[in-house]
Amino acid sequence: MNKLRLKLLLSLIAFALILVVVISYVNREILVADIEQQQAINRTLIENHILTDMQSVDNAHLYFDNNISDKMEQELQALAIYYEKNPNIATWDLQQMKKQHGMDIYILDQTNTVIYTTFKQDKGLDFLTCCKRFSALLDERRESGEFYTDGIDVSTTTGEYRKFSYLATPDKKYLLELGIQLNEFPVYRTFNFEKTAHYLVEKYNDLLEVQTINAGGIFFDYSQSARFTVENQSTTFQQHFKLAKQTMKPTEYQIKLENGYIETYRFLPYEAETERGESTRRVVYVKYDNRTELVALAKNTKQFWLLLMIALITSFILLLVINRLLSKTIQLATYDPLTSVYNRATYISKMDSILKKRKTNKPGLLLIDLDNFKQVNDQFGHAEGDRILIETAKILNQEVKSKGFVVRFGGDEFAIVLYDTKENQLEQLANSILEKIRQIKFEDVKMQSWSVLSVSMGGATCEEMNESEISLFERADKALYQSKKAGKDQYSKYNEVAVGQ
Repeated sequence: MNKLRLKLLLSLIAFALILVVVISYVNREILVADIEQQQAINRTLIENHILTDMQSVDNAHLYFDNNISDKMEQELQALAIYYEKNPNIATWDLQQMKKQHGMDIYILDQTNTVIYTTFKQDKGLDFLTCCKRFSALLDERRESGEFYTDGIDVSTTTGEYRKFSYLATPDKKYLLELGIQLNEFPVYRTFNFEKTAHYLVEKYNDLLEVQTINAGGIFFDYSQSARFTVENQSTTFQQHFKLAKQTMKPTEYQIKLENGYIETYRFLPYEAETERGESTRRVVYVKYDNRTELVALAKNTKQFWLLLMIALITSFILLLVINRLLSKTIQLATYDPLTSVYNRATYISKMDSILKKRKTNKPGLLLIDLDNFKQVNDQFGHAEGDRILIETAKILNQEVKSKGFVVRFGGDEFAIVLYDTKENQLEQLANSILEKIRQIKFEDVKMQSWSVLSVSMGGATCEEMNESEISLFERADKALYQSKKAGKDQYSKYNEVAVGQ
C-alpha cells in the first residue's frame, strides 16, 4: 500500500514536472523570439532615427556653414596677401588678427606641425605623427593652393566641436588654417546631434551609447575634456570602425560578460549629401546591451518556479484525493476484509517477488488449517466463527512479527511466509503457535467455541534456487496432509518418504 502511494506520488510529480518544463520551455522560446523581434524593430527605428536626424543637422549646419565658409575664405585670402607683404610669420601679431575676425589662426610648416597658433592647446601639434592620413590630405591641399573648408569637425586635442578652413601660402611653404568653435553659435546649439543621442539613450532601455566618429577616428563628444579617439579603444573596435568606413556598410561585434550579459557594438557608416571635406564621411557608433531580455527571462524563471510549486502542491492534493477514493479499493484488493491479513492474490504477487529476488536466503511456507471449524459455525454461529478467525490471525501476526507475513487463503485456511528460515526454525514457529492455541482451548473455559478446534500445520523451506511458488506450496500442502492423516493438532515438515507411504 505504501509503495503504491509512493509510486503514485512519484508519477504525479513526474507528470507535473514534465508538464511545467514543457510549458515553460515553449513559453520561454516564444518570449525570446518576441524579445529578439522587438529588439530588431527597436534597433531599426533607433538607427533610422540616428541617420535621419544626422542628415537634418547636417542640412541645418550647411545652410549656416556657407556664410561662415565665405567669411573664412575672405580672411584666409587676406592672410595670404599679408604673407606676400610680410613672409616673416614670426613677426605676426596673431592675437591682434584674431580680435579682428574672432577666429583662431594656425600656421603649419611643411611637416604639418602647428608652429604658431592662437589656440594654445594645439601649439606644436604634429599631424604627421598623430594623424598620418590627415597629414597626407594636408599635403594635397598645400600643393593645390586652393581654399578648403570642412563641415562640423572636432578639435584634435580637445574634442570640441569646431570648423576648420585651409589655404596654402603662395610659395606653399606654409599652410594657413582658421578654426572657429561652433558651440558659440545658436544654430549649433539648436541643431545638435548630441541631443538626439541623449534622447534615444533615455528612451530605449537597451541603448547604452551613441557616438559620432569622424573619418580620422576622433569622437564628436564635447563632454570629453580631451580628444577621444578610436585608437583608445580595443583592437576589435578599431577593426570594425575601419571596416565600416572602408565598405560603407554596417558592421557589429558582441562581447559576452558574466550572468548572460551581452554588449553589442554597431558601426553605421554615414555620408553627407553634400561634400563637407573631412566631415563628409563619418561613422556612428551605437552600443546596445540585452538588459530587457535578461529582466524578462528572470521574470520568466520566477514564473517557472511558482508554476512548479503550484504543480507540486496540486500533485499532493491529487494524491490525497486519489488515495481517499482508492484506499478502500486497494484495501480490498490487498487484504482479507475479515482478518486484515494479506489475501491469496497478494500472497502470489509477493511470493513470486520473494523467490525471484532471493540470493542466499531460504524462504519458508507454513500452511495452517483449523480442524473442525465447520462445527463452530454449526454450534455457535457464523459470528463466533468470524471472531475465531480474527483471533487466529492476531495470534499468527504476533508470532511471525517482522520475519514474514500472514495470509488467509479463505475459510479456515491460513499461511505464514518467512523471508529466510531453516527447517528447525519453521518447526519452532509452528510449535509456538500450537502452544498458544492449546492455552486458549484448555485454560480459558469461557471460550467454549475453541474446545472443538485443533490446528494442523505443514511446512516446507525453499531448497532449490529456481523453485517456484507452486512447487513450494505443493510440498507444504503435502506436509499439512501428513499432519491431518496423523491425527491433527500437530505440525509436520515435508518428507517425501512419509508422503509416499
